[in-house]
Amino acid sequence: MFDRNIRYSKCSDFFDLQGNNVMKLTTEAAKDVCRYSYEKSYIVSRIEGGIWHNPGFEMRLDCIWDRVEELNTSPELTSKKAIDFIEESSEHDVFIVSLQPI
Repeated sequence: MFDRNIRYSKCSDFFDLQGNNVMKLTTEAAKDVCRYSYEKSYIVSRIEGGIWHNPGFEMRLDCIWDRVEELNTSPELTSKKAIDFIEESSEHDVFIVSLQPI
């Protein structure tokens, strides 16, 4: 089990500790989870961004990306769009990634 009061910086922690939908990730870790999700038989369904207060996550309603708009897009392209969203959200430094099995 993972600690909900930590911001994780390794993609492997997300998959090893089953952090789907709740684990707080650094920007780089969140992008890596999106990159490797297809290899692990998942598709990115939502990204929620916010600000880290060490500890504490302040979710920002202005930083949510949903796959709903991308339903007819391949998993690889969906991952790319999720990564692009994270990169465009430069004022946010923590992300929660939600995946769905393919």
